[in-house]
Amino acid sequence: MHSPQLKALVILVVIEALISTLGILPILQYAFTHKSLPTIAGIIKALSGPFEALGLNTLIVAGLVFVAASSLKFLAAYWLWNLRMDGAVLQLILLGVSSIFWYGFAVPYGPLLGIPQVILIALAWGSFK
Repeated sequence: MHSPQLKALVILVVIEALISTLGILPILQYAFTHKSLPTIAGIIKALSGPFEALGLNTLIVAGLVFVAASSLKFLAAYWLWNLRMDGAVLQLILLGVSSIFWYGFAVPYGPLLGIPQVILIALAWGSFK
């Protein structure tokens, strides 16, 4: 039987993985095609954090690395659901890596979804094998 904390953890991991993969890829495709970052609602430039100063090509490569790292979160979610300790460890590592990209791309959802994951992993730590 899975605890409510574990269910919430897996849901958060999957939501973050979906946003950080399927949500970022169209932005990167737009940037590659149009040689500029898209604007959201005509006001906010997507992914326009400190990484933007590195140049568009470097930003696109960094974005692809972020998507690749984020895709591993699906594996972490699967392992977490099966109560595997390596899922918890992998997710903690991926959260650390992702935090660099959250800052570099000025992604607001990162800490909002990441901090609860760390707390939920700590609460469920004893149930992992």
